Amino acid sequence: MTPITMTLPNKKLNEFISSSDQKPLHWSRKNSIISKDQTDTTPSNTKFHVDPLGICIGLAIGAVLMLAGFIIFKFCFKSRKNNIQVSPNTNNVTLFSIDIQHAEDLSFLINAKDEDLQLEIIGKGGCGEVYKTELPRRGGGKLSVAIKKIALSSTVDVSRLCRGTSNALGHRTRQVRAEILTVGRVGHPNLLRLLAHVSNQEKHFLISEFMQNGSLQDALRQRQLKWPVRYKIALGIATGLEYLHFLHKPCIIHRDLKPGNILLDRDMNPRIADFGLAKAAPGGSVGMTRVVGTLGYIAPEYYNRMPCTDRCDVYSFGVILAVLVSGRFPSDSRLAEMGMVKWLRKVMSSSDGDGANEGIDEILLGTGYEKQMLLALKIAYFCTRDNPEDRPCSRDVRRMLEQIKH
Repeated sequence: MTPITMTLPNKKLNEFISSSDQKPLHWSRKNSIISKDQTDTTPSNTKFHVDPLGICIGLAIGAVLMLAGFIIFKFCFKSRKNNIQVSPNTNNVTLFSIDIQHAEDLSFLINAKDEDLQLEIIGKGGCGEVYKTELPRRGGGKLSVAIKKIALSSTVDVSRLCRGTSNALGHRTRQVRAEILTVGRVGHPNLLRLLAHVSNQEKHFLISEFMQNGSLQDALRQRQLKWPVRYKIALGIATGLEYLHFLHKPCIIHRDLKPGNILLDRDMNPRIADFGLAKAAPGGSVGMTRVVGTLGYIAPEYYNRMPCTDRCDVYSFGVILAVLVSGRFPSDSRLAEMGMVKWLRKVMSSSDGDGANEGIDEILLGTGYEKQMLLALKIAYFCTRDNPEDRPCSRDVRRMLEQIKH
């Protein structure tokens, strides 16, 4: 029986995801989705004349522009620094966003006991409850926020927290530190913004944007998401990962990517959240002293104590992508003892089309998007290769997902 054949809708994607050596699935790092090189049509015999006056004028203009750029940079840096500061009147409150009007609006958390917090509980994690409330928004109106409580045996103010070495801090304090040093200082549409940090004698509070549609895990369990929305979510997560891995310096590795840590805003745009286990990786990798993450989404190299790289996040994303297409979670009893990744490999190596359709959520069958969903499963297959060097990077994942619809 012949292996499953997929007709890909884009020539560049055909080059990037190709079949070779009679294997049903193949991805090669040597392939490229960058457009072909342009030939240089500049005549080789063109002569250039040097104008001393022109050179002097150009150097003068360049110097002026450099000076102006330096002044603008200093001004912007100072403004940004002013946005992330400890209020002189409330030393336990640190604002990371100008959306919160006054630090004093959060002062009720400084001496708050659990019984004093008359707030709506919207979630509960290993570190404590998550509350919802409204604060005055700068410029008028109300700002809906989520308040994550992290109970500690001892607290450290934010300035010492960010200067200290993580080894000298407790586990939960390191989680607070990781949140502050990542989303507290970066901004991207697909990352959950940290708005403020409050500490008291017993706990820390992390204040972030409130996401109206909850977590991706809850949304998928309700089994109401159509494929266009699932595709939008997958592309947004990949875009957020590309920012963390390539555009932010140093590279940030999330290390706990899963549907429960993907939140959805009013328009169903995904926000990567919970950076408590995130690590900055200036050299592209961080050492592993213990296994972290969530079972079912953890890359196999974690168990071998290999260095943690951005490809660990790519593996986790591959599992999430498989969940988005199939509607099944790694803990799903329908996967029996096989597990999500082995099941995915079985489905993608199926010898007939009906077997491949087994990988698609039954509520999505017959909607006309089957070809796109099978391509998404193929990308998930590449992302979950055992060898991290065989997986695409998050930038390539984002590019492949973009080409699915073209």
